[in-house]
Amino acid sequence: MKMILSPRISDLDQCPYLKEEMEQHEFFFSSELSDTELDFLLERGWRKFGQFIFRPLCPNCQKCIPIRVELKKFSLSKNQSKFLKRNHNKGLQVKFSPLLYRQKHFEIYRLHGQNRFVDSIDATIIDNELLFKETFYRFTGTQLLSEIFFENKLIAFGILEQSQNALSSVYFCYDPSFEKMSLGHLGALAEIIHAKNMGLEYYYLGYWIEENEFMKYKSRYMPYQLYDWSSKSWES
Repeated sequence: MKMILSPRISDLDQCPYLKEEMEQHEFFFSSELSDTELDFLLERGWRKFGQFIFRPLCPNCQKCIPIRVELKKFSLSKNQSKFLKRNHNKGLQVKFSPLLYRQKHFEIYRLHGQNRFVDSIDATIIDNELLFKETFYRFTGTQLLSEIFFENKLIAFGILEQSQNALSSVYFCYDPSFEKMSLGHLGALAEIIHAKNMGLEYYYLGYWIEENEFMKYKSRYMPYQLYDWSSKSWES
């Protein structure tokens, strides 16, 4: 591991997920990370966005719960199988590749952010292409990309981190004009299947907040485990 900035604590800020709470993070920056080092961090509730590695350290709240799918036990439900078949028949395609920036990613990210986070995140952040690239596209050797195409048009994409034992979903966004296609659900299922086919053990969905409507989908992929911050262990 090559650290650019040693671990430190962020300033208190308004939580973007729970309006009544304030958020704080422990974080550091690393320019190079091995797949085993990434496993070590994921196992302990850390998240990685490019070179930025963090975990919540909020003074009055522990509602951001790391969640992961047990891939060896995972199998598609009947509804999930039907959903995938319907989308295949519509001509939707999911492709995986090494992380590579393209302008269309930022266009989708911006539209998605304006649609979803209009009341919780400063518009100048959503509109900042340089910040977007610096956050997600600083290469450290472990990133992948998932992309969803409809009639040969890119309409959604996900940024992933691959460790020795797991695939971690970093960020997923889609063009809101295709919202009715349930692209977030399609992306998660495609990434889970991809990780399972690779022989990995876990698929990390990031943090789950039970009362947050946007995060409810994360508990649809079973069996899953939740991380207990107090005992520092994963529980089914």
